[in-house]
Amino acid sequence: MSSETSHDRIIGTVSLILDRMVHVRLTAVGLSRPQVIDRSPADPVEFWEQSRVHDPRPIRVNREWESLGGARWRELELEGDTAGPGAHWGSRRLVATAHVRRAPGPAPFVLLLHGYAVPQTSYDRWLAKQMRLRGAHTARLDLPLHLRRTLPGQRSGDGYFSLDPAHIRAVVRQSVEDAAAVIAWARAEVSPQVSVVGVSLGGLIATLLAAQLELDRVIAVAPFCDPATTLAQRPPTPSLRHLGMIGEYSGSWGPDRASAGRFLQSTLAPLVARNQTPRTPGNRITLVRAMQDLVVGPDPVTELATAWGTDLWTYPHGHMTVMSASGIARRIADRATTLHDEPGLSVAV
Repeated sequence: MSSETSHDRIIGTVSLILDRMVHVRLTAVGLSRPQVIDRSPADPVEFWEQSRVHDPRPIRVNREWESLGGARWRELELEGDTAGPGAHWGSRRLVATAHVRRAPGPAPFVLLLHGYAVPQTSYDRWLAKQMRLRGAHTARLDLPLHLRRTLPGQRSGDGYFSLDPAHIRAVVRQSVEDAAAVIAWARAEVSPQVSVVGVSLGGLIATLLAAQLELDRVIAVAPFCDPATTLAQRPPTPSLRHLGMIGEYSGSWGPDRASAGRFLQSTLAPLVARNQTPRTPGNRITLVRAMQDLVVGPDPVTELATAWGTDLWTYPHGHMTVMSASGIARRIADRATTLHDEPGLSVAV
């Protein structure tokens, strides 16, 4: 056995274990199960025309302090009003943290979007630091019902997803609107050059932003870019029970995977990125495909890359292990801070 084959097998085994653990963990995240499910199909064009993506709500700086990097950086806590399912503050208040350079000169602004149900921001903080080492401004947005927007006594991500497609559409649209609000603020107050980096659920938001806005760079790592296919086809038995496809809530989306898939393709059509023509040119978009991904799967990423003509990076990893693939953080940071295929705009710090 060659060392390369042995290494690949180790990666495959670890990937399999971690992705199965993700599925187990996700069954513990709170899922809304309403009495009535809206079964109406949704039109992507009409859905996004009714959004606030192109008319974002204002962002305000709630607090400002010196970053640990000293006088070269300002750390800002951003807030804003937002609207999504529910009447509690977790769905009514936008929260983000930005690091802005004090020094003059050109530098891109990079918005980082985290994955579903993440309990903490250590990976996003580390990735943001890689951007700042290249001179970029950064911001980390807490998606609705996650992290600082989690309700007391609940887990990060509780209530984000639902058996009702209308709820899923609404909370994902809210996530895109929140990100668009931060982007509008950054372009007005920080830099006209904006990149977006998203992982998993954050990758879905990043691709939907690319569909609606012209951005300088978009990088989506193992993106949840086809919720209809992933939710109907990928889950193992515990997740199928959690999603109501078998067991107590069986029949919520259909009597079998095929029926559920058709139902979700119709009702979640606005959230399937390849159903839209991107405003961001394909040569500015990078998709990262994990070939052993048991969570979102590699096929939806491949199909989106083909439909949009994007750059496609491929790794022999799973959904979780791809984030720590050798050299990937450096590669992402270099791409996010090098704009329009020109020499990098990184600024020495």
